Amino acid sequence: MYHPFSVAETIKTAWYILKKNFATISVYSVIAFIIVLISGFLIYFFDDAILSSIGFVVLLVEISFIFLGFIKLVFRLIDKEYYDFDFSDILPKIKMLVSYLTLLVLVSTLTVIITNLIEKFETGYTQQFLGIIIGAIVQFFFLFYFPICTCFIVDDESGPFESVAQSFQLIRGNFFKYFLLFLLIEALIAIGSLTIIGMIFVVPFVNIILLVAYRKLVYSHQDVDDDIAETN
Repeated sequence: MYHPFSVAETIKTAWYILKKNFATISVYSVIAFIIVLISGFLIYFFDDAILSSIGFVVLLVEISFIFLGFIKLVFRLIDKEYYDFDFSDILPKIKMLVSYLTLLVLVSTLTVIITNLIEKFETGYTQQFLGIIIGAIVQFFFLFYFPICTCFIVDDESGPFESVAQSFQLIRGNFFKYFLLFLLIEALIAIGSLTIIGMIFVVPFVNIILLVAYRKLVYSHQDVDDDIAETN
């Protein structure tokens, strides 16, 4: 039957998925962590500025590829009740990687440009106020809307601008419920950040919550059976 979006059901389903697929998710997370750690370690010892810059770009692409792969993995784990998948099914397509990096770079660049413009104002309350407002808006977009944009880029192969429009449309009507989920996620991250082990556990779980939230929001906009909720 049709299920409206529910914060409690979202967290419950995410926990179920994590428990059921703990070994798979743990192996992927550990391998990803080791790869990024080794890459970052190698780049740290580059003496040449050009090599360091190239290394940073490569690392950004690498992290993005791994992150998108994790999202595809979780979506496949959610859907594996209906069909099997192999390793090639969790590899992000080039289009997904380009769309994700384009959106990431555009938002980051726009933030830098606006920040530099604000700094040209005379030092005072106006500059400080605008700086706080812009910083809050950017942070809110990155933490609140960007994850949903990424889901559309992976799950629907949307372009960067299309994903933004889709994310606003998807959250509309469930803004306050999603905002409550957002606050709970922020609390989990704050608690998990107290220890390295906590972060290793919390980061995958938080991402699973966001992916389940995306799927449940999609179902809530359709008059269809919410199969994910029935897996509990």
